[in-house]
Amino acid sequence: MLSVINSSNLIGIESHLIKVEVDIANGLPCFNIVGLASTEVKESRDRVKSAIINSEYNFPNSRIVVNLSPADMKKEGSFFDLPIAIGILRKLIKRNQSYLDESLFIGELSLDGNVRKVKGILPIVISAKKDGLKRIFLPIDNILESSFVDDIELVPIKSLKDCIDILNESKIVNLSETLNNKKYYNYSLESEDKIYDEDFEDVKGNYFVKRGAEIAAAGNHNLLMIGPPGSGKTMIAKRIRTILPQLDKEEMIEVSKIYSASGLICENEGIIYKRPFRSPHHTSTRQSLIGGGINASPGEVVLSHNGVLFLDEIAEFDRRILETLRQPIEDKYINISRVRQNIKYPCNILLIGAMNPCPCGYYMSENECNCRSYDIDRYRNKISGPLLDRFDIFIEVNSVSYDELNNRNKSESSNSIRKRVQNARDIQNTRFKNESIKTNDEMKSSKLLDYCNLNKEALNTIKIILNKYKLSNRSYTKLLKVARTIADLENEMSISSNHIMEAFSFRKAYYTYFK
Repeated sequence: MLSVINSSNLIGIESHLIKVEVDIANGLPCFNIVGLASTEVKESRDRVKSAIINSEYNFPNSRIVVNLSPADMKKEGSFFDLPIAIGILRKLIKRNQSYLDESLFIGELSLDGNVRKVKGILPIVISAKKDGLKRIFLPIDNILESSFVDDIELVPIKSLKDCIDILNESKIVNLSETLNNKKYYNYSLESEDKIYDEDFEDVKGNYFVKRGAEIAAAGNHNLLMIGPPGSGKTMIAKRIRTILPQLDKEEMIEVSKIYSASGLICENEGIIYKRPFRSPHHTSTRQSLIGGGINASPGEVVLSHNGVLFLDEIAEFDRRILETLRQPIEDKYINISRVRQNIKYPCNILLIGAMNPCPCGYYMSENECNCRSYDIDRYRNKISGPLLDRFDIFIEVNSVSYDELNNRNKSESSNSIRKRVQNARDIQNTRFKNESIKTNDEMKSSKLLDYCNLNKEALNTIKIILNKYKLSNRSYTKLLKVARTIADLENEMSISSNHIMEAFSFRKAYYTYFK
């Protein structure tokens, strides 16, 4: 007897349709799995056999061969337990083959026959919909995560016996009742509720820094803050995502696919509705920051997609690790190559860096600096010139005075700032509606003349700046992009000299500390 069951294999954040072919024939009893199966897939033989027996079904005392097609694609994970078991028990299923051809089966089996939650269910459901499948049988614990995908039937199952009963129509699934029994965050895209604990109204003083953060959020410009310990760099960085526009449904799905494949989605939420904020420690390895390993898993850069990657104490990171960020920051994606596969992850991030001006942290501050010139230069040289060139905005953060700290009046709230940022983003969405980009930071050099209209005074201003400070081509284009964002925040169609000067004022710290 030969049966064919649809399943799926996850590579990175992309899912691929797999045909699980189960052949039961006469001969010496054996159970073999072929088709470039990894160790965890081959171990499913024992799980499947025990699950079938403990579910009170007869396990065939025959020669069983399971082929995972296509055979040249490596199969990893515990996705195939359920489809293998269904293939073995095909004789017990009354449904015809056409029904099974329209269905996909995913799930890990425990020894008692229960179906356990698997990682990466969201990209699997999305891919099944694209492949034209009508329904997917999946673990009940994955149902919230999958329910955000429309136009495909979801069949949640608790056990192998449960699945067989549903296939034989002896049990009916009520999906709405299942979802109602799950407690999860009911988030609406139109909701104006406060979804973050942090708020910019808690930040005292440092108005210039907050203005820089607003511009960075409006145009998705990378930001580097330099200042003594305790001046508020980390506090401000943690609040930048609170002024970013809320994720739309497409962005939610993009981020959730990454977190689903990594097994990081909270069971009670089902989907990522907040912009990611990742803050890896400076002892992080290259693999944890960029991604890789045996399974080519995503790193912190990828987990920050559509959100913020905050590198606190950036000068304490290993210089060779920091250099690996240069290409992902520029290209907005990262390729992890292996012998048999090449995985492409998106990483459109807002990079925020924070550092002290010297090893002791008090150079050019009110406190005395005890560092030697050699130590200061060596400390700053941990960040190479090409990496510094990837930052659009440089801000010096100073300690807040006593009067500002004890001011009873609250600062401007994140909600108020976010409205201006959203307005600027709306202008950019209209501007780039025929392009494959969304923000000013993504503008190609060839498009600067089309979208950055400078009046005569602004042209003279930027010419003087370019000749005096010997800006690189990248620095010049970044200056124009920041000026374009400032003009958008002020609802101005053309870029004026004031916009150029304000944009250049956010490079002052670069010439103070790195030149």
